[in-house]
Amino acid sequence: MKISDMISMCLGNLFRRKMRTLLTIIGVVVGTCAIVVMVSLGLGMNLSQEAMLAEMGDLTIINVMNYGRNENGEKSVLDDAAVAQIQAMDGVIIATPVYNPNYFQPTLYSGKKDRYRMGWATVVGVYSEALPLMGYQLLEGEYPEGPQENRKKPLNVVVGEYTGFDFEDTKSKYNRYTWPETNEQGELLRQPFVDVMKDEIYLSSKQPDQDEKDSKDDDTVHIQREVRPVARIKEDWNKGYETSRGIIMDINDLKRLEEEYIKANKIVVNKKDDTGYSNVTVKVETMEDVDPVEMQIQAMGYNTRSMETVRKPMQESARKQQLFLGMMGGISLVVAAIGITNTMIMSIYERTREIGVMKVLGCVVGNIRTVFLMEAGVIGFVGGCVGVAISYGVSFAMNYFNFSFSGDSGMGSMGGGMIMGGMGGMMMDSGSSSLPVSVIPLWLVVAAIAFATMVGLVSGILPANRAMKISALEAIKHE
Repeated sequence: MKISDMISMCLGNLFRRKMRTLLTIIGVVVGTCAIVVMVSLGLGMNLSQEAMLAEMGDLTIINVMNYGRNENGEKSVLDDAAVAQIQAMDGVIIATPVYNPNYFQPTLYSGKKDRYRMGWATVVGVYSEALPLMGYQLLEGEYPEGPQENRKKPLNVVVGEYTGFDFEDTKSKYNRYTWPETNEQGELLRQPFVDVMKDEIYLSSKQPDQDEKDSKDDDTVHIQREVRPVARIKEDWNKGYETSRGIIMDINDLKRLEEEYIKANKIVVNKKDDTGYSNVTVKVETMEDVDPVEMQIQAMGYNTRSMETVRKPMQESARKQQLFLGMMGGISLVVAAIGITNTMIMSIYERTREIGVMKVLGCVVGNIRTVFLMEAGVIGFVGGCVGVAISYGVSFAMNYFNFSFSGDSGMGSMGGGMIMGGMGGMMMDSGSSSLPVSVIPLWLVVAAIAFATMVGLVSGILPANRAMKISALEAIKHE
């Protein structure tokens, strides 16, 4: 038999019993739709989790702390050599110390007669070349290109999103601070006392709790230097408090200020007690690079912290949830497979005489088997295609109405609600209602149709083999 003859016979047999074929296809449609929708919900949960983690902080940042011991049990020193070693690791974009002055606590002043003050200011030093590579979101201005070599000029610094709100009005008895309150559009309802991008700001080693009497009795020599904010970055807690209400400057500028303070006050520095930087921030290329880089750093004897410790358990939980959802949908497809097998067996009983005639006329037994397998495969393929099409409609409706199984009008909650709630709250609030609840990528469409077709073919193997074994003489006698 030609392939065209087998296709013609296959389609003719399916259309001969339209209602039975339709009901069998519906079974496959239900099974395919169940699998696709369930898996799409799992993918939607993954998207929500990634968005939630992204809101918590940069997923490609590793914070290295200066305590711990290496594989030989020796105390590790987090110095420039260690930073360079980390920088050379595969997948690392930039590694920079986050330097805090050890010998003085900066205070910032602004306004006439230093009216506005930011006491105990968070001032950190980093490599200038790291600023554009760390993934900060620049709100305004441009990053400084390097340290300020001219000591008579202001130091170029980067300020956090809400640094201006940390200045207090020292002349006011009430309302000494303003707070960054916003409206529904995210616009500030009030402005800070100090416009950090325009007003003159001075950095001093004088503490805010030192009054004039204390200053007279104190023989400490204080340093003061004008700073000029040239950029403002968006708040990102995973990159440090300084992105919110602090100041970032070139590490060499900050070290030079500290050296001036040490020299002016004749402080004796014991270099033997120097354990290096207290913290180093590492930026890697992708989330997949976080784990291997983190393991290498830990092998050097340093402790690390990253969002990977949160992301990995969440991913593992999401995988289990997706497996559970897929199994739930798979049950429907198993039932559909049984229906296909039943349909094909019934077809064999009805066409026993026809099979006998084909054998007597010399039809190759393998062709008979192929015809029945083609019928089963077509049922699976058509059911898979229709099931995917319906799944797109269901997915669109769920996303349009922002539907979730958690009993919530948003993206869901950590609590219960029907099936999802029984599993410990699988739908998580990502903080953004614009995220889809259900996601159907192209690979899922192809996989669903291929799987449905495969189920049809496998379901048709038993009936097809049975058709091959029918005796030609007995089949001709069959009424």
